[in-house]
Amino acid sequence: MAFGFPYPRYVARQTFDLPHDQLFMAVKLALKDLGWPYHVLWDKEFAARISTNNWSWHHEFRVRFPSSGVVEAESQSAYREMFFDFGKNRRNVGIFFAKIEQMLDHPSGDAS
Repeated sequence: MAFGFPYPRYVARQTFDLPHDQLFMAVKLALKDLGWPYHVLWDKEFAARISTNNWSWHHEFRVRFPSSGVVEAESQSAYREMFFDFGKNRRNVGIFFAKIEQMLDHPSGDAS
């Protein structure tokens, strides 16, 4: 049995009325536009890293597509020593979904 604090994290889901390929492309473009380096794990998951800045250590960011039209985003502090995130994980997820909605409202360019 393990005791202790869990990694600080935040998970949220949003549903979009779009086919998987369009949502996949929107996520790819959003991560690229946010400057969060990522790699694709299968066709249903992205793993990204949000870099360290003046205000926080880096965070691991995951995006999943658990069912049709659903996007799940999770931000997690990368270090066990981080007991509190002071809302940073929630803000990361909020920034991500705001970027997705912005891109869907005003599409431009393509992801290479």
